[in-house]
Amino acid sequence: MGMKKLFIFLGLFLLVSFQSAAQEILPAPQMVLPVDCEIGWNCWIANYVDHDKSEGAADYTCGHETYDKHKGTDFLIRNRREMLGGVSVRAAADGVVLGVRDGMKDIDYRKRKMDFIAKKECGNGIRIKHENGWVTQYCHLRKNSVKVKKGEKVHMGDIIGFVGNSGFTMYPHLHFQVEYIEPKSGARSGAIVDPFVGVARNDLCGVGDKPLWPPLVMEKLDYKQASIIDSGFAATQPKLDGIVEGLYDDETLSIRSPQLILWARILHVKKGDKVTFTIFDPEEKEIFSYTSTIDKDQAHRSLHAGLRSPGILWDEGAYRGEVKLLRPTDGTNGGIYTSEATIYMR
Repeated sequence: MGMKKLFIFLGLFLLVSFQSAAQEILPAPQMVLPVDCEIGWNCWIANYVDHDKSEGAADYTCGHETYDKHKGTDFLIRNRREMLGGVSVRAAADGVVLGVRDGMKDIDYRKRKMDFIAKKECGNGIRIKHENGWVTQYCHLRKNSVKVKKGEKVHMGDIIGFVGNSGFTMYPHLHFQVEYIEPKSGARSGAIVDPFVGVARNDLCGVGDKPLWPPLVMEKLDYKQASIIDSGFAATQPKLDGIVEGLYDDETLSIRSPQLILWARILHVKKGDKVTFTIFDPEEKEIFSYTSTIDKDQAHRSLHAGLRSPGILWDEGAYRGEVKLLRPTDGTNGGIYTSEATIYMR
């Protein structure tokens, strides 16, 4: 998310600016996952906090699943259909609401004039003050979903809104941001803290000594170099807007369909990755296979491949598709990522 402020101007200082004084930082509250979803199944971390103070970008692992000056953790959900169904946003810890905004439309910012979101990049959002100077912020909530008001007390796990697509964002997700403000300073903004790191760590790369996520939450948040977040079948060439809307999630297609197209939506592809699409007929016989080589690094990519109808009608039954991303290893990185989809031709 490319956000600047909600109701309180945010400081430009990253974690490293106060690591040397970590012993003076008051304890942070333990935090629950702020979005009601299962990581790796129906939501994914699309971006982490940027730790690089230059014009480059580096996440807490020294990887590149972030972008310059990104101040939070982005939890991406599958599509707008699931957004409209309602994905709850929860208070990460006990606290008092400092400010809210609601009423902004859920729309890809590229489809609007920037004037509409100027100084409102967070979109519909909530800012909560916790004990000992800690503050959390929740951005891009769904229009008219904010359930709290300024001054209201909230408890850890309370539903405070729903994931949306408001403000400076392309796809439905929650931007979750943590700050520390020295309680006696009287400041309204503070230092950005990465919940995967906390306020100190011994190593330049990796999880901090005391991350803000408790162990049970950390177990669910394994760092993924790439993720196939969605896949499925379509009877015609799928468009990204349609995939994001959830228009290609049907469980059946007509046996009269002109084509059978297998598609996938992938996070954090790298140049040189090989993505293979394979389709099997109802007898589990391979009827199609195609491999595409990624030509550049991209945070988000949709791909598809398929075949035309072999005759007037397709054979009835269940067709299975497999999408496999192969990342060549360089000694430290690499791996295989897969996703499957099934469609019934009737």
